[in-house]
Amino acid sequence: MLIEYDGTDFSGWQRQPEVRTVQGDIETVLEKLCNCRIAITGSGRTDAGVHALGQVAHADVEFDKLERIRTGLPAMLPFDIAVTEVEEVDSSFHARFQAVSRFYRYRIEKNKHPLQNRYSHTLTLSGELNTSDMQNAAELSRGRNDWMAMAKEGSDNSDWIVNVLSADVIEDDSGWTFLIRANRFLRGMVRIWSGTLVSIGSGAAQPELITELLETKDRASAGVSLPGKGLTLMEVKYN
Repeated sequence: MLIEYDGTDFSGWQRQPEVRTVQGDIETVLEKLCNCRIAITGSGRTDAGVHALGQVAHADVEFDKLERIRTGLPAMLPFDIAVTEVEEVDSSFHARFQAVSRFYRYRIEKNKHPLQNRYSHTLTLSGELNTSDMQNAAELSRGRNDWMAMAKEGSDNSDWIVNVLSADVIEDDSGWTFLIRANRFLRGMVRIWSGTLVSIGSGAAQPELITELLETKDRASAGVSLPGKGLTLMEVKYN
């Protein structure tokens, strides 16, 4: 399943008791369609308020239920979730473990725009950010490194190694778009990385802070975690 959602009113992707989640809503509809509990597995977990344009998930279902899911699931989901594609794959396919890269976007607006407020973070600093310094910092983010300094504590990771395949900062008339693609993402990683870029762009730190963080693993020196609403999972790639 290829899934798009507005994460504003969700407590994240993963099913949790007594709160609304994307996985929970989809599984509830699947149970109504197929008269049985069907668990889905996403390519990764997005946090509360985070959006997705290209989330991928899989479910193991009986063949005779496939067409019912293909037609019924998109029609029955709530307004803030869309399943845009449903297709049959080999039973060995795994949405999480077989993904080779994920691509995220973080959006920052220079000024308040009510129609963009659900999908971007508005800059609270006075003055402009230095785009060139942020681009240099993004360049230094690339490669295979230990990202412990820019990930939330409490994760059950066996390691903190991430291979960042591409990273960039693009400025336009109304703000900045931070783009990052990697083989995996740690909990809170993109939001802390984005906050660190803003700190660098504001002049509070130099671009070389990124290299320092990757080498020292010192979380205290990283930027703040920016709000989830500015973050969107854009694409998941498979071989």
